[in-house]
Amino acid sequence: MLNPDILITGAHIIDPAQGIDGIQPLRFIGDRIVAPDTPPSSATEFINAEGYYLFPGLIDFHAHVFYRGTEYSVPADLATLPYGVTTVVDAGSAGCANYESFHRQVISQSLVRIKSFLAASSPGQTWDEENQDPAKYDIPKIKALFRRYPDTLLGLKIKQEAGVVGELGVKPMHAAVALAEELGCSVAVHTTDPVVSTQELVGLFRSGDIYAHAFHGKGSTIIGGDGHVLTAVKEARQRGVIFDCAHGRSHFSIKTARSAINDGFYPDIISSDSSRFSFNTSPTFNLPWVMSKLLALGMPLYDIIAACTATPARVMKMPWEIGTLAPGACADIALFKLAQRNATFTDIHGEIQAGENLLIPQMTFLAGEKVFRQNGF
Repeated sequence: MLNPDILITGAHIIDPAQGIDGIQPLRFIGDRIVAPDTPPSSATEFINAEGYYLFPGLIDFHAHVFYRGTEYSVPADLATLPYGVTTVVDAGSAGCANYESFHRQVISQSLVRIKSFLAASSPGQTWDEENQDPAKYDIPKIKALFRRYPDTLLGLKIKQEAGVVGELGVKPMHAAVALAEELGCSVAVHTTDPVVSTQELVGLFRSGDIYAHAFHGKGSTIIGGDGHVLTAVKEARQRGVIFDCAHGRSHFSIKTARSAINDGFYPDIISSDSSRFSFNTSPTFNLPWVMSKLLALGMPLYDIIAACTATPARVMKMPWEIGTLAPGACADIALFKLAQRNATFTDIHGEIQAGENLLIPQMTFLAGEKVFRQNGF
């Protein structure tokens, strides 16, 4: 369809950016959403979606999609569009030594919208762990890339995992924050098994920085000895630190997530951390499966959708362009069925969470174009 003109009726719309949670029509023409009462024409296609949910196109804020450029990455379109994801953020697969290749070979060639963090380590996450030594950062080249790709690069990515940084301690964090101050960007930090206590590490984050793998279960976590979220973590959120689920193969603990959710501490962002080792593989599978897992753990559906749409769009400085179904926004749309189905959710630690509902994608529209449609819908 060269110029889509579609009216979807009967669906239960959840659009946290507009505060919408109820049944109402959705209309889009071309690549933009228009007012639902826009008069239909002879070209209008009508879709009856009664009994289904309609969300803004999902944003997977942490994944690895530098396919064939790193051993960790997955094909961008394959890992996103069939799952209702219309925007994906690559979490530092490439560094300054290979970012140009990533941009030309993947970002420019993919259907799905791709933004990215740049690994502070020059070769990025090509195979083994990156060199996090700040002395190895190629600062002039990093600055040049941020000048050249201001619409694509969101910030810097580093790791503060004990087994990766070793005796460097928190030097990578200090160096990345100092560089980010010059660049005017955020820092996304891999926090699993942190080299220092969570209280000390989270104190180094600025407003807008990303605490990735917020619900990990290795070493010092966000949960204190009393079973509640640490005061330092709650204070960090109050000053603007963003807590991203970033599930992945080994960065999510059901026990940690359950304690946090029971304490009313939901992730600001829900992402899959899809990679060669986690995509369509237990315990991660894909973003809708991670969303369903959090639903089973007690996080309300409305807040789950906010964490995959409005909040990451705001963090990306793209509110009202993506992550919403407001008139004038890009016609990125995800149609889902909330199926009553018994499911068993697991984690790498052997914990189990039973669930009774699964979010199953039915249709994905990217800039108004149908890019996925479930058989039988």
